[in-house]
Amino acid sequence: MKKISFLIIFQLFIFGDIYSEEYEYKDFIKDQVPLISSLNPNAVDIIEFSSFTCSHCADFHENGLQDIKNSKLGTDINYYIIDFPLDYFAFYASRIANCIGSSRYPFTEVVYNQQKNWLKLYDSSNPDSQFEIEDTLLGYAEQMGNNRQDILQCINEDKNKNIILTKQIEAQENFNIESTPTFIINGEKIKGNRPSVEFLKIIEKKLK
Repeated sequence: MKKISFLIIFQLFIFGDIYSEEYEYKDFIKDQVPLISSLNPNAVDIIEFSSFTCSHCADFHENGLQDIKNSKLGTDINYYIIDFPLDYFAFYASRIANCIGSSRYPFTEVVYNQQKNWLKLYDSSNPDSQFEIEDTLLGYAEQMGNNRQDILQCINEDKNKNIILTKQIEAQENFNIESTPTFIINGEKIKGNRPSVEFLKIIEKKLK
């Protein structure tokens, strides 16, 4: 698969990778719109750092997140997703997601649900297969009522690309995020996917 060494590039910009406990996670998400919002003023904030080609991220979206949403605590969370693309196709999907406004959440779920299918389209011996994957990802967004030409114009703008990459650098600088999925739950860092029961215990603890 065609790779872009995002993490190597980022290390050139980072002077240290120590997580600053003094940094308020709320500062990090102050300009972010939650994909799931709670009416509870004391709701637990869940930030997921995720890459669209990450299989463990897909598993979380297909299982863990659904279990959380369907639980009695599902109305007590604010859920944010921060793009942390680890390769070219993850970055391409992230650029689309950041260009389609309110369609972002359903697009995210479809891309993860169909991850095994669209990733299979890539053939390293056939350069054109890259475009087949891009076309498939654009098709998912189109199915949600988005205009392909508008998306293409948006994803090719430097501003769109820089927003994603800058946020990724900030995640590394402030939380030492290096792999996906990684979660910040009310300031507590959780590395890797976990059984949904573990997430629910953490959420319940934070609500007390």
